[in-house]
Amino acid sequence: MRISGVGCCLIDSIYKNCSYNASNFSPYWSKTKGDGGLIEGGLVFREDLEKFAGEQYHKILDSITQGRKADFINVGGPAIIALVHASQILFDDDVEINFYGALGNDEFAAITKAKVKPTNVNTSFKIIKGIPTSTTDVFADSSRRNGKGERTFVNTIGAAGYFNSNHLTEYFYKSDIVLLGGTALVPQIHNDIDSILKRAKETGAITVVGTVYDFANEKINPNKPWSLGKNPAYPYIDLLITDEIEALRLSGRQTITEAASALGSYGVGSLIITRGAHDILFWSKGKLFGDHDLKSFHVNTEIDVLMEADPLLRRDTTGCGDNFVGGVLVSLARQLSGSVDDDILDIFDVCAWGVSSGGFACTYNGGMYHEKMIGEKAALIEPLVHTYKENYGVT
Repeated sequence: MRISGVGCCLIDSIYKNCSYNASNFSPYWSKTKGDGGLIEGGLVFREDLEKFAGEQYHKILDSITQGRKADFINVGGPAIIALVHASQILFDDDVEINFYGALGNDEFAAITKAKVKPTNVNTSFKIIKGIPTSTTDVFADSSRRNGKGERTFVNTIGAAGYFNSNHLTEYFYKSDIVLLGGTALVPQIHNDIDSILKRAKETGAITVVGTVYDFANEKINPNKPWSLGKNPAYPYIDLLITDEIEALRLSGRQTITEAASALGSYGVGSLIITRGAHDILFWSKGKLFGDHDLKSFHVNTEIDVLMEADPLLRRDTTGCGDNFVGGVLVSLARQLSGSVDDDILDIFDVCAWGVSSGGFACTYNGGMYHEKMIGEKAALIEPLVHTYKENYGVT
């Protein structure tokens, strides 16, 4: 079994205990779609925020943070984090995991390599000399969403802007599962996402796409749906994983049910929409999972129980969606490796691993969990998956 992924890999600088209502944030909030101002739950590019505010970013950052340093620095990104998570859970399975992306030749590149090296992810980094490694400043307000927390992001594309489909090898395409994660932060890959997915399908791969807030498309035309590739990529996607805001923007619809219906009509084989602490939504009209009308699955509330019993376990929500995708990859890999009797995969198992992996990310800072020993994360998450299945009627 081979899983290969391409897309977003960066360094997250996480600022905890922010207050979005504070005066130091108020000048920087977006006024209209695509204007470059901060978006609660969304992402903007550093250069656009500078134009919006009329200030250089170092001054904006100093104002927002009141001069304090980041609380934590960690590896982030919807592609690399999903693959790292899958590698940590599948450590004892016969699964090869590969990541393709770009780094600068700076300190953050060295940090990224050092943090990913202990995992079983094989990395193929294109080093872009003279260009900084991609970074995101994450401002977290734990009071939002009824105490579940929210984040706003400022991204510097850096080296990711120089990575393109020509850097992907034939070995990448000859995979059982191909993941494209957060490609909106890797512009040339995002532009070619349709052709990359088409080629992966032609070689027999199952294709999974995890989205991220696409500010580049948002600012081009704020009132039109975001595009996904030069030509529509949807017919080549076996499973699309997106959050609620992104689903609405991709579809151009006003409600989540309308968005799910629209995305299904675009040709995706199946669809998962995450909604923070609320139930996730699933739809399928493809051979991978069979036919399913839109249905909801609970999040894993066992994690809330654990954090309520020990408040010190609650850290931040950064990386929850990325780890959700990683949990999905775990389930797909195990099912495709021969644990199912037919061609129709178990969507409940996929969602159980997704919600448990995503929820567990609330118990540590940033997207990547740093194991003290191999198998540590698997030992912590597998009981959560088992309890989830027991709670909702599947043993």
